[in-house]
Amino acid sequence: MVAWTLLSLVAGGAIAYLEIRKADALAFGLAVSTSQALRVHVAQGGEPHTESLNAALAPLLNQGYVHARVSNRTGSVLAEANRADQAALLARLAKREHVPDSLTAGSHRSLWLASELIVQVSLPLQDRNGNTIGSFNGAYQVDAAVRQRVLSDLARKVSLVLLAILLTTLVLYPVIIGLNKGVSQLSAELMGSNIALMEVLGRAIAKRDSDTDLHNYRVCLYSIRFAEVLGLADQTMRVAIAGAFLHDVGKIGISDTILLKPGRLTAEEFSVMKTHVHLGVDIVAKSSWLNGARDVIEFHHERFDGSGYPHGLRGDSIPLVARLFAIVDVFDALTSRRPYKEPLPLQEAVRILAEGRGSHFDPRLLDVFQGMAVELHGELAGLAETGLRQRLHRQVTKYFLERNGDELPSLRGA
Repeated sequence: MVAWTLLSLVAGGAIAYLEIRKADALAFGLAVSTSQALRVHVAQGGEPHTESLNAALAPLLNQGYVHARVSNRTGSVLAEANRADQAALLARLAKREHVPDSLTAGSHRSLWLASELIVQVSLPLQDRNGNTIGSFNGAYQVDAAVRQRVLSDLARKVSLVLLAILLTTLVLYPVIIGLNKGVSQLSAELMGSNIALMEVLGRAIAKRDSDTDLHNYRVCLYSIRFAEVLGLADQTMRVAIAGAFLHDVGKIGISDTILLKPGRLTAEEFSVMKTHVHLGVDIVAKSSWLNGARDVIEFHHERFDGSGYPHGLRGDSIPLVARLFAIVDVFDALTSRRPYKEPLPLQEAVRILAEGRGSHFDPRLLDVFQGMAVELHGELAGLAETGLRQRLHRQVTKYFLERNGDELPSLRGA
């Protein structure tokens, strides 16, 4: 409809312009045909020639001109003729800006005065040597029959153009709708493939790290609920979900002796373990879509006071989704079983989180999470893998498929 409207305006304007140009050409042609006689009398001057100029202008009044004037080189009027029965039109015309008297080339322009179409003409008068010796100025009134013909032709041609555009639109519309449905389906399939790839990578590292997917599912669901309470935009929600899935994907590159060690790591082993951040960034960097998880992968081990790794960022310089995820990641690690530890009681986990307020965690975010931690834990901690997967599938569908208004590669932009 937008294209149809724009094309109609362009086509109608072009047709109107061409029709008015025809009237312009007629008026200008009459002035040119009279100019030869005018040149002779302007060059000679004197009373006899003034009478001859008036006589030359008079026929123009019978051919559509309502006003005609001849001036000399200095702009003094030598002869002038006006239609006596068009005094009101001439008065309105006098209030409008006139074409300049002195021109090096002929010109004409059209204007509407009420319902009258007027063509203003200015024509320089030159001697045989090409020197300007005066000028002709006139106002041509397009007669009613011509105006009606112009308007009728305009209406007819615009109607034909509109009809042609409408028919074309009606023919193309089903095709466009069909193509759009196909594109939408392909986009949904591509999005589904990307989500599946994201989940496969997350599950692969979860299987290798602790032989369970439950941690990944829970931290994703924790992150979603936390972000909803904070009122984050859908785009940021998608970044949070992708980051939760892939936060430890770099651990694929860590040896089993360190990754699965049941006891505390040595300083040297911990240095190796910290490299999983850079490994994870390298892994997702190859995909513009998965790279959207980078804010969580790269920064979720940063601490609010700047004592974290790998960059030692502090405060709000740490991306919001990474500050959010750091809280839920530690909370789930404390309340779940790992190869090197048993799960802590809920109240003990909440107490440990509180000890990290302002040092490890963003105080404002931690306050919000502590207000919902008990309810979240009670809702999700006891669910088996099937229940967690079903809940997460509904949330992923909601934010990636039902409410995804952005291009797929834009996941990184939140």
